[in-house]
Amino acid sequence: MKDVVIIGLKLFAICAVAALTLGGINAITEPVIIQRRAMELQQALDELNPGAETGEAEAVTDNPVVVKRYPVLQDGQKVGWDLELEGSGYGGEMKILVRYDQDGTILAVKLMENSETPGLGKKAENPAYMEKFVNTGNSGNPVPVRKDMLPPEQADSITGATITYLGVSKALAEGAGYIKSISGGE
Repeated sequence: MKDVVIIGLKLFAICAVAALTLGGINAITEPVIIQRRAMELQQALDELNPGAETGEAEAVTDNPVVVKRYPVLQDGQKVGWDLELEGSGYGGEMKILVRYDQDGTILAVKLMENSETPGLGKKAENPAYMEKFVNTGNSGNPVPVRKDMLPPEQADSITGATITYLGVSKALAEGAGYIKSISGGE
């Protein structure tokens, strides 16, 4: 019985040291990680809005996909919106930044944080992959949410990563609908 107590105390000491060490490391690295994410977000917003100014973030609580919105200003006039969307892919949640025109037309897209499969779903991080969505989202040209809505050469590019494609496209379509609802368009 005495040996069991001694072994238990040793294991407790090891766990306590490990927990304190990990807590200390987290306390040191967390502010750096937060700062880096904020810098990456600002760089992405700058990429989406060349020649325009991004306004202050506004939290969106009435939509399950739209997390934040940023007004896009040019010469002091609102010319569109940037939305931070949360899509669901094969690897889990995906953070997507999108610039929309006032009528819901997608002007630029960037996939941010994600855990998609390297070599397949990670292709969505490539700007060329997102080109299939640019100039869609308005009433005359809906966001392609099914493979059969794409030209054959683009449809072949999503083979093997269909769940990632569906997660991105459905989030983009929801964002376009959101923009139409706040802008009064259809």
